[in-house]
Amino acid sequence: MNTRRIGFVLPPPDAFPSGGDLYNQRILQRARSRGFPLRAVPWGDRDLLAGAWDLLVWDSLLLDHVRRLADERVALLLHYLPSLEPALDAGRRAALRAMEHRALAQADRVIATGQPVADAAIASMPSVPVSMCPPGVADAFLRQRPNAPWGPAQARPAPRLLTVAHLLPAKGHADLLDTLGQLRELAWHWHVVGDGGRSPGLEQQLRERAARAGVAARITWHGALGPEAVATLMADSDLFVFPSTFEAYGTVLAEAAAMGLPALANRVGAAEGLVRHGVTGYLVDVADRDGFARHLRRLLVDAGLRAIFRENLRKSPVRGWDEAFADFRAACEIANR
Repeated sequence: MNTRRIGFVLPPPDAFPSGGDLYNQRILQRARSRGFPLRAVPWGDRDLLAGAWDLLVWDSLLLDHVRRLADERVALLLHYLPSLEPALDAGRRAALRAMEHRALAQADRVIATGQPVADAAIASMPSVPVSMCPPGVADAFLRQRPNAPWGPAQARPAPRLLTVAHLLPAKGHADLLDTLGQLRELAWHWHVVGDGGRSPGLEQQLRERAARAGVAARITWHGALGPEAVATLMADSDLFVFPSTFEAYGTVLAEAAAMGLPALANRVGAAEGLVRHGVTGYLVDVADRDGFARHLRRLLVDAGLRAIFRENLRKSPVRGWDEAFADFRAACEIANR
């Protein structure tokens, strides 16, 4: 490929990086280390307009700004489409879909990080080709990945449950809290990792809800943690519980799988590709709260089943960021043809 300049158009940095922000950073890091001509160009930077680009890759947080500046090729990196948010009313959803359609009309190729956004992009603009480029698992998880067979199942007095997700309504913390309140007679301790400042007041509401349910002492709120700390928590947990009602992908499920941690999750994002139902964990339809509670009860009381799932995960392949970058690079090369 004779591409000279690829601009990666990004939103201003966030004080609390999202999964999409981390994805972008890891792609850029590997591009630099491999001499691939991908350059980060913040939205509003003068170099965006001044550059003679062969290809511009626009981040999905800038969909309302996407345009062709000159004769460069355009790719859209879709971490997320806002119209997919379940809680939207019909009018707002229609307006967002129109905005997304306008952005897709500018694109020569879509690079989708998850199947839901890929499907939505195809439905909106069937003529635009789509490349899949799911995220990889961060090096912190690969370093702590178990490499020896699990020993005999040994149940600790209270199985450690772990959820990693920012405290937002769609992440399902309230539903899981209610379910755990129904399972008070069982031993468990729930560790919650995630930024509590994204939805003002929600963390306090959850804490008050836990107090009313009589389980406040059985929950540890860790706040936001870095990858190394999350990997360490996963290594010392018994079950990953993921009650989210919507995800574009669900990177934390891939991280939990890499750490050999069985998961109970709703069927959202890429969950069906990251959790093998009945083999490495259980999957439940979003509306099936009784099913979620039933599977959670089984996993809490059956340490032997968790051990089987752990061993199945240890033998499973893991997608790293080298593989993700190879797919991203290939998509850019195809987009520039």
